[in-house]
Amino acid sequence: MGVDFAPEMIQIATQNASKENLSLAQFHCTSIFDFDVSGPTYDCISANGFIEYISGDQLLRFIAMTYRALNNGGSLVMGSRNRLFNLFSLNDFTNEELEEGTTAALLAESIAIVKGNSLAELLSLEPSPLPKEDARQVKTGIDVSMRLQYTPLQLMKLLKSAGFELVDFYPIHIHGVVPQFSDLYPQIHAGVSTLLQTHALDHRELVVQASSFMVHAKKVDQHE
Repeated sequence: MGVDFAPEMIQIATQNASKENLSLAQFHCTSIFDFDVSGPTYDCISANGFIEYISGDQLLRFIAMTYRALNNGGSLVMGSRNRLFNLFSLNDFTNEELEEGTTAALLAESIAIVKGNSLAELLSLEPSPLPKEDARQVKTGIDVSMRLQYTPLQLMKLLKSAGFELVDFYPIHIHGVVPQFSDLYPQIHAGVSTLLQTHALDHRELVVQASSFMVHAKKVDQHE
C-alpha cells in the first residue's frame, strides 16, 4: 500500500510495480492525513523522504496514527535528515548550530553514539531542541520552504513517548568527506559513501558522518 499526494510519484510507483509484477500493490494519491489508516492492519509502515516536510505537530500526529495502524509486533521504519551531520559538514549549517547554541547537545549525542552507548543510555541524554519551523533555512539543492532535520535521539524520544519500543537506528548516505569535497569530486564521494554504507548495519557510529538515518521501532503491547 503506497500513499503520496504527488500524482507523478504515484505514476512512477505504478509503473515500477507493473515491471516487477507486484499484483497486490495498491497506490493512493492523497495526503496520509486524509487516508484511512485505522487499524491494527499493517505489519510494517515505512516513512522515508517525508517527515522533513511536515510540521512538528503533524509528525506527532503521524507517529500516533502509525502506532494505531500497526499490528502488535509491527515495525515502523522512519527516515530523517540528520541534524548531527551539521557539526561535521563545516558549512552554513554548522554556523546555524553555533548561532543557536545547540552544538554542546549535538556533540554530547554524537560522542555517546561513537562510544557505543546502548539505546537506553542514549535515551537518558537530554536532546537538543527540536527544529524551529519558522526559521530561515539554508537550501540543500531542493527548493522548498521547509526541510526539517532531526537527530536519532530526538526521533527516538518521540517514538518512545508514543509507546514504541526502539530497535535501532542506522546511518544512510554516509559522506566520509565534507560536502565541499563532495561537490568537487562527486565520483570519489560516491565511492567512499558506497564503501562505508556496507558497514552501516554493524557500525551505527557512522551516523555522525551521514546526512540521513533511519530509525526502526516496534509496537509492542505490554498488556499481551
